[in-house]
Amino acid sequence: MSEVFLATLATAVAGFTLMVLPMQTSSPSKMPLMLVLVCLGLLSTGPVIFAFLPWLTQLYISVLPLLFFLLLPGLWFYHEALIAEHQWHWTPAMYKHLLPLPFMAALGGAIFHLPEPLFTAMFFSGQSTDELYIHLLSSAFFAAVLLWCVLSGCYIVMLLRRTVKYRNQLKDVFSNEQGKRLSWLNGVSLLIGFSWVYALLVLIFEDTYTLFGVSENGVLVLLVTIVWVMCANGLRQRPGFEDNPPPTQNTAHELQQSTKSYERSALTHNDLAAIAERLTSAIDEKKAYLDPDLTLAKLSAIVSEPSQYISQTLSQHLRTTFFDLINTARIDSAKLMLAETNQSVLDVALATGFNSRSSFYNAFRKYTGLTPGQYRKAQKT
Repeated sequence: MSEVFLATLATAVAGFTLMVLPMQTSSPSKMPLMLVLVCLGLLSTGPVIFAFLPWLTQLYISVLPLLFFLLLPGLWFYHEALIAEHQWHWTPAMYKHLLPLPFMAALGGAIFHLPEPLFTAMFFSGQSTDELYIHLLSSAFFAAVLLWCVLSGCYIVMLLRRTVKYRNQLKDVFSNEQGKRLSWLNGVSLLIGFSWVYALLVLIFEDTYTLFGVSENGVLVLLVTIVWVMCANGLRQRPGFEDNPPPTQNTAHELQQSTKSYERSALTHNDLAAIAERLTSAIDEKKAYLDPDLTLAKLSAIVSEPSQYISQTLSQHLRTTFFDLINTARIDSAKLMLAETNQSVLDVALATGFNSRSSFYNAFRKYTGLTPGQYRKAQKT
């Protein structure tokens, strides 16, 4: 009965989250998330159907191809909505992700309309059959499984690569990436890939390696974990650029706000140097880095220059990113405080623009190679 408990748990968590999501603040990312959760929730019902609703078994197996081939596009669309530079919306180009669905629907329909003896012979009997139709249908089902395995691998690789690009964009806009890196979604993607490999091993070896943890219960534990992580994070995850899109071509409004002689798209070396000087002043004199939620847009307002000009100056003249510029200033300030005061590490972190102890530790180690404690000890010896 452990399989039924795990399946019920996964279904209940997905169902509860689907009820809560419409009550939250509206966001385009919610729709693809709901699609993913619907697929995961329905996939989780298998053991419950087999144990208590056997008359639905044929229907459940018939919709499996459709659910699996909906899950991948759903995950892709959800990821796309979270990293979109502007509000995500449906476009005709997205239809290419749904191309396998008509074939999977046809396959599912063929399975659903099988007479019960042939359905049982195809999925639950160890005996071979001479029915040519069953052989063809079995081959089609096996081909769908192989295709899904290949596609899932491709989707996972593309998701990971797209996340790397997205994180680089974050550094151009935010001084604090907390809650925006989507590490949890990368983990879910990898866990999905591992789960299907694990499920194939269970299918091939059945109970041979139960002592080593290769069992149907293991598959359900992985499924529950995926559902739980998706629900727990999906409920609070907002699109990364929801309120602060990356800099693009200057708008007329931005250009009207600047009265400098370099109000044009191509900045000269002198223009870049002048903006760099204003940035240095904002960092060293106005201490802009002390704002834990400092963004490119906020810095743009402080120096009275369009965000695109600042971004161009950072990349072409200062050879750095907005993220590194601000966090380098924060770490330099923290180093002074660690060496000259006895304040706690948390107090130093909060006093220099970091909003948590963990983010301060990670940044300090990244820029100095030491922990704050190690640095303070080295300065006192």
